[in-house]
Amino acid sequence: KILIFINSYIYGMKKIFLPALLLISINISAQTKKPLNHSVYDGWKSLGERLISNDGRFAVYTINPQEGDGDLVIQNLISLDKKTISRGYGAIITEDSRFVVFKIKPIFQETRQAKIKKKKADDMTKDSIGIIELGKDAVVKFARVKSFKTPEKGFGWVAYQMEKALPDTTKKTKKAVVDSSNKNIDMLVKLADSIIRKTMESVKAENLTKEEMIGAANKAVKEIIKKSKDEILAEEILLRDAEGDDAAGAGTATEGTDMIIRRLSDGKEKTFKLVSDFAFDKKGTRLVIKTTKASKDSNSIALVLLYNLASDKTDTIMQKINDGKNFSFDEEGTQLAFVAERDSSTKALQKFYKLWYYTNGQDSAKLVAEKNTVGMQLGLTISENAAIKFSKDGKKLFF
Repeated sequence: KILIFINSYIYGMKKIFLPALLLISINISAQTKKPLNHSVYDGWKSLGERLISNDGRFAVYTINPQEGDGDLVIQNLISLDKKTISRGYGAIITEDSRFVVFKIKPIFQETRQAKIKKKKADDMTKDSIGIIELGKDAVVKFARVKSFKTPEKGFGWVAYQMEKALPDTTKKTKKAVVDSSNKNIDMLVKLADSIIRKTMESVKAENLTKEEMIGAANKAVKEIIKKSKDEILAEEILLRDAEGDDAAGAGTATEGTDMIIRRLSDGKEKTFKLVSDFAFDKKGTRLVIKTTKASKDSNSIALVLLYNLASDKTDTIMQKINDGKNFSFDEEGTQLAFVAERDSSTKALQKFYKLWYYTNGQDSAKLVAEKNTVGMQLGLTISENAAIKFSKDGKKLFF
């Protein structure tokens, strides 16, 4: 009977205390949990790009917040050592598993503030490019890079195109300031001389007392200050207007920018000017380059160039071209096809592109198809937007 009573008592106490303990536990947990709101969402991160080197020794991936600056992580899968590059993205591991090439975004808050202030695109902070040799710590960086490319199945080279060069306004600004200062000084001297003469003449004519002469002098000084401010303001407005006219006219002609081809093994570089487009062949033996006219040189012409990386030799395969695009090599890199437009004026509403072909041994690219070619249906023309592709054996060309 005693045992039955004890068991009944313990069972009754459990029924009383267990719910109470559960309530206390839930209450404490609710107090310590962070409430879910927008600030919490912003802290959540996600895995972005994911790459593994061909030799399986390195992984490259990005970790990105919902809003803000992400990180590019390069991890050795054997030693588990990590190299983190702030704001890195768009990475490529070279085919020989030796280098990682990537872009670096500007700081998020700087870009956000620039957009709020409605800055022009040219005034915004631009991307950079970074190059790192796997297993090493040093990063080679270049600022203001528009894009970069590496061979699809080759290695050892990277080509990157620069943003439009920033105008050098230092000399112009200094000269403008000096000229403006000199003009202001001359103007003030003439203005002061004129007012003082008039004041002296009025003093002599009216035979004023000493106090009246002091008052007249003070009045003259105030007039000089007021007129000088008005004149200087007018000069500054004219100067700003003149500078604005120069700036507006500077960007009317679209022209290419510098493109640099870099050998990754030793950092040796070669620069091509006025480049608007470029492409490697798959094995990384040749580079096709499209250039534009120079906006300040009426005699310059646009070109299509073919650069041999091994021999460091450049051939011109087309001249006097208005536009060229969709450059495509065959598997071996010995044949090249692209579309180009050479005949229309810049203001033409409709431009007719033609298909061009080049192979080793030719002096220049040859026309192979256009809207009037036999086999083209009436009313159809070569598309400048569709991809161009060679067959695997290089005997057919699709466009």
